[in-house]
Amino acid sequence: MGIFDKVLKIVKDSTGPKEKSAVAIDFGSSSVKVVQLRKEKGRAILETYGELTCGPYAELSVGQATSLPAEKMLELLRDLFREANVTAKVGAMAIPLRNSLLVSVEMPEMEESKLAEMVPIEARKYVPLPISEVILDWRLMPKSSLDEREPALESADSRNRKKSYGNKVEILIASIQKDIVRLYQDIAQKLGLVSDVFEIETFSSIRSVMPNDLSATVILDIGAGTSKIAIVDYGLVRLSHTIVKGSQDVTIAIAKSLSVPFAKAEEIKRKFGLLGDVDNGELLKSVSPTVEYIFAEAGKVMLQYQKEHKRAVDKIILIGGGAMMKGVGDVAREVIGLPVVMGAPFDKVEAPVFLSNVLKETGPEFAVAIGLALRKLEDL
Repeated sequence: MGIFDKVLKIVKDSTGPKEKSAVAIDFGSSSVKVVQLRKEKGRAILETYGELTCGPYAELSVGQATSLPAEKMLELLRDLFREANVTAKVGAMAIPLRNSLLVSVEMPEMEESKLAEMVPIEARKYVPLPISEVILDWRLMPKSSLDEREPALESADSRNRKKSYGNKVEILIASIQKDIVRLYQDIAQKLGLVSDVFEIETFSSIRSVMPNDLSATVILDIGAGTSKIAIVDYGLVRLSHTIVKGSQDVTIAIAKSLSVPFAKAEEIKRKFGLLGDVDNGELLKSVSPTVEYIFAEAGKVMLQYQKEHKRAVDKIILIGGGAMMKGVGDVAREVIGLPVVMGAPFDKVEAPVFLSNVLKETGPEFAVAIGLALRKLEDL
């Protein structure tokens, strides 16, 4: 059973006629992205994509994070569908990590039927809402070489814990708020869209940017309000963590340092990124603490994982709007000391050659939408 099959069962009966195209919607805190793909002879072909910022719909500046009410979100999506010329009648929606939870826990080894009874009880420790208000799912993580180390490589503490508590299994618990699913279903209905796939954004981004190997990899999604870390090992999510700073904080730092409005600071950030400019040597100095904090926190999470699992992380993949800041990869390499690559989700689809450069530049921002659209194509 795949994670969030339970969500699919809620709306599966509403699936419409057979379609060849599907649209995916990624609800970011500062912008909403859409990608429409067509399935043709087993290939995923890019038909259209687009993005609109949320700020103007809340009387805020471009780049500011906000939470739009349902009617404003619907207005934005109608505008975006029209501007991007979205024609698909079926689609999928990404559940933001802020409205969901991914947590890996250890539990005593027992029969799966017994685990099914115990997981909801264990989940109460981590889910900040009553269990009745969330859709809960879980996955028993398969044992891999990182769980089967030679006894000589294990610490004394680890061996003592096994003696005291017996064998343990790793469980990935996932939950999403029922209210969010109902909200998105209502929005889809008003858009005239049959949406029967709801997936936590982390899984979508993994599908679009992870290489086909078993190495331990950090995916760092630098959003506007927050940055999200996922450590993927042996092809599976092993850890999820949120850092309470994002690219919006960089804009705020520029605005304060240069005494300019947020909108002007956002323009400066998009033009110069972390590279500064010859007329303003203070730019890099003002944004460095914020960016370095994000990467330092990511480094701490990575080091903790390596320590616990005795497993080296190979590389970091950057995605999200913040990954498009000029010079961000260099700062990440310097702070964390690992190879850093930009996510290239459009490499997973076929697109016109003349769009190659544009898609490469904008790719990190569309990682969730591409991965989600690929997921939906599996049903067509």
